[in-house]
Amino acid sequence: MAAGGDWASLPSVVLEDIFSKLSPKDRIRASSTCHKWREYLFLPQFWPVITFNLSYKGRSRSRFFSSKCAKFVKEVTIEFNSTRCSQVWDCTRLLELLSRNGQLECLSLRPSNCYFDGGDGSLESFLESLRLVVKRNRRLLHLSLGCTEILLNNSQEVLSLLVKYHAPYLQSLHLASVKEDSSSYSMPFFGLDCISAFSNLRSLSLDYDFLSPKVMFTLAHRQHTAPPLQSLSIHVHRVGHQPINEKMWKELVESSPNMELTLSFVHSLDGIQALLDILKPSMPLTHFRQYFCGDISVAALNMMSNHYRSTLRSLTIIEAIEMQPINYNNYDTEDPFVMLAWRCTRLEVLKLIGVSLDQKDLVAIARLRSGLRELMVPSCCVFWSEEDEDYYDEDEALLDLQYKVSESLGRRWQLLPEFSVPPAVFFRNANADNAYMNELLEDQTWRINS
Repeated sequence: MAAGGDWASLPSVVLEDIFSKLSPKDRIRASSTCHKWREYLFLPQFWPVITFNLSYKGRSRSRFFSSKCAKFVKEVTIEFNSTRCSQVWDCTRLLELLSRNGQLECLSLRPSNCYFDGGDGSLESFLESLRLVVKRNRRLLHLSLGCTEILLNNSQEVLSLLVKYHAPYLQSLHLASVKEDSSSYSMPFFGLDCISAFSNLRSLSLDYDFLSPKVMFTLAHRQHTAPPLQSLSIHVHRVGHQPINEKMWKELVESSPNMELTLSFVHSLDGIQALLDILKPSMPLTHFRQYFCGDISVAALNMMSNHYRSTLRSLTIIEAIEMQPINYNNYDTEDPFVMLAWRCTRLEVLKLIGVSLDQKDLVAIARLRSGLRELMVPSCCVFWSEEDEDYYDEDEALLDLQYKVSESLGRRWQLLPEFSVPPAVFFRNANADNAYMNELLEDQTWRINS
C-alpha cells in the first residue's frame, strides 16, 4: 500500500475479514476510520440480534439502527410504552420495516402495559403491520404478543398466517395475556385447533380459558416426529370451564417428560379460590406466580410442598397491602412457606410481598433452603410474635434478622426496603402492571437455539 495509507481502497473481502476478527467495541472504533469502513460496521453477521427501545431516551438510537439493520436482522425485541400513542406508531413503523426483511426468525413484543393506546386508528395499523411481518417473512421460529389482551383478541388472522407460512418451523408461540379487568372480559372468537399444525412447537404460553381437553389432547398426541414440549406457561384470570383432569396431565407429561410448567394468577381471586381444583399431582409445576389476587390458599401451598418436591423452582406472591399484609391462618400447623423450603429441594426463588411472615419462619426458610438464589421479603411484611421479648429496639431486631438469614444463605442478604416495593402494593390507584409485566414477559423470551 502506498505511503500514507489509503484505507478506503482496501478490497471489500479484506475489510470484511478485518471486521470479523474484531470485538464489538473495536469494530465501533474501526468504523470511525472513514465512510467506507463505517458501512462495514453494519454487516448482517454482526447484528443478528437487536433490541429496539422506543422510549424517549432510546428513540433516536432505535430509529438509526432500524434504518441500517431492519432489512436483515434475525432476532428482534421491541420495547415500547403501549400507553403512549407516539410509541405505538413508532412500533408500527418498525414492524413495517421488518415486514420487508424476509429473513426475520424471532419477534418479541415487550409493551409496558397490558393495554394499548388505540387512538387515531393506531391499533388497526399496528395489527396490519404485524400481519405483514408474519406473511412476508420466510421462517418464523418465535412469536410473542407481549401479554397484550387486545392483540390476542385480534390475532385470529395472525394465527392463520402462522399456520399457512410457518407451521413446519415455529418453535415458540406466546399468546398468554394479562386482562385489564380480569373479572369481566370478552373471549376472542377463535379456537386453538391450529396448535396441531405446528409440528416443531417446543414452547407455548396461553390463557387458562383456552386450555380445553381438546387442546390438552392435541399437545399430548402430536405426531411422533414432533419434539416434546419444553415449556408451557398458563395465565389464569377466571375459572369458567371444567378443570383439566389428572389423566390429561399424565398423558401430556408422558409425551413431554422434561416439560416445565409455569402457572401465573393475575388479579384472579376466582383462580386462587379454585386453585385446589386447578392443581393436579401430575403437573410438572416449575414456577408459581400470584399477583394481586387478594387471598392466600394455605391448602394449595401445602399441596405444592407435597406434590411438586422435585419440580418447583420458584414461587412469587405479590399482594396489595390495604391496612396490613395478608395474615394467612395456618391453624397452629407448620408454616406453609417453611414446609415448601423444607420439601421442595429444587426451590431457588421465593418472593413474598404483601404477605405477613414471622421472623422465625423467615430464618427457618433460609436454614432449610440455603441454596436459595433469591429470597425477597420487604421489611414491612415481617413481624415479631409476642414471645420475642428479647427485642426492644426495632432497628436492632432487623439487623439481627438480616445477620441470621445471611449466615444461613452464605451471602449478604437484606430485607427489601419499602421504596423498592412496587407502588401498587401500597396504593390502589397505582399501575399494577409495573409489578409483574417484566417477569411475565421474561417467560416469553426466545430461548431455543435455532
